[in-house]
Amino acid sequence: MAGPSSAPTPPREAAAEVPSRPAARRFAEIVCPPEIRADGRAERVLREFGLMLGSLPPAARKALAMALAAVDQGARLYPPSRGRRFIRLDEHTATAYVRALLARPDPAAELVRRLKSVLVMCYYELPEVQREIGYDPEPYIAAVSRRRLERHGLEIRAAGHDGS
Repeated sequence: MAGPSSAPTPPREAAAEVPSRPAARRFAEIVCPPEIRADGRAERVLREFGLMLGSLPPAARKALAMALAAVDQGARLYPPSRGRRFIRLDEHTATAYVRALLARPDPAAELVRRLKSVLVMCYYELPEVQREIGYDPEPYIAAVSRRRLERHGLEIRAAGHDGS
């Protein structure tokens, strides 16, 4: 009989490769709170982003990869960039460029808004960020679970879904 030490450990979730990694990092630094630049958070956000990409269907992954490439190369067409890629823009120009992209009312801008949403979500997935903003769902989840069992315990047990 196998003991706990011989039990297989679940494989660590592999992050998908982040396409246009420098552009993804630069975009995250613009759309996330400034604290992203502290303590290696940008790299951890990119890791979360890779995990998120790995969970998406191939078409969605490709769409986000195309959005990153479009943001990076499209900056060349933004007059204040003077032909430079997004990753080469100074802070002020990069921020203005992203604001201009997000303000557009077209499908390409919608894709950029989705990219922003995913990266910001990845930022707020970091445990230290959750602590900083006081996000601790465990007590709430425990209270709702207790309330659910008090109200519906008989039905839950009868259905064989006791939560264990």
